[in-house]
Amino acid sequence: MFGYIKPLEPQLKVCELESYKAVYCGVCRGLSKRFGPAARCTLSYDFTFIAMLHAAINDSAPVFTPQRCPLNPFKKRPHLDYCDSVEFSCEMAILMLREKCADNVADSSFLPYLGWSILTPVIENISSDVEKKHPDASRIAREMTEAQKKAEALGSEAKIDICCDPTASALGDIYSLMSKDKTTKRILKRMGYMLGRYMYLCDAIDDFDDDVKKNQFNPLSNYPDDSEFDAVLRFTAAEAANAYALLDIKYFKEILDNIMFMGLDATAHSLIERRKKRHEKSI
Repeated sequence: MFGYIKPLEPQLKVCELESYKAVYCGVCRGLSKRFGPAARCTLSYDFTFIAMLHAAINDSAPVFTPQRCPLNPFKKRPHLDYCDSVEFSCEMAILMLREKCADNVADSSFLPYLGWSILTPVIENISSDVEKKHPDASRIAREMTEAQKKAEALGSEAKIDICCDPTASALGDIYSLMSKDKTTKRILKRMGYMLGRYMYLCDAIDDFDDDVKKNQFNPLSNYPDDSEFDAVLRFTAAEAANAYALLDIKYFKEILDNIMFMGLDATAHSLIERRKKRHEKSI
């Protein structure tokens, strides 16, 4: 995933920021524990959010333990203990990495293609256990990659809803796996769908210049009116927040509220302003 679902840190209390960092570190440590030290490279804000949300809607209280970090081994800092929430987040991260490898092999130029081709069988091997444990999530991830290729193959005929739908649908289905309660699953599916859509749109803004240089598909190319695209992005963030507001949050509520009601909008605003500045320089 992309790393766009994160808090607006200046609006967090010190204790809340420490808790967020502890979850981030816990997921990082969990990736290493579950899949080996190199798996830490897949860590992102998005999977920290998944671990936090998973813990927030389930019954087991999060436990934090001081641990040493390989990047700062001389000082212990709180880590969220390895638990179902951390494990779920780590496993979904590996499934998404597998799909990223497949996508990059298909789209990369020669040298990157060689690198991703070497990495792909390694990731396929690592993800095989996850596929056995979460066959539905694995199928959803593979179908997302295939659907995304078909959508982007439409080129100039690809509407924004068609482009967003594979990522959005996959995230919606994966989020729904966090709970067994029927009502909660429906809310999570809607929330995940809008967050998947939000991430795809943010990534389109972020990658636009590189995609143009490489003559690769970008949905922004079909949106000559930037203000219209910006409105779609902000609406999507608002709809994700509306779905989140229906959840019964047991833990991390202040942090999750910050992410959903402030962080999403702040990230969208930052990307939009950065794009406007690039346009002004190019004129």
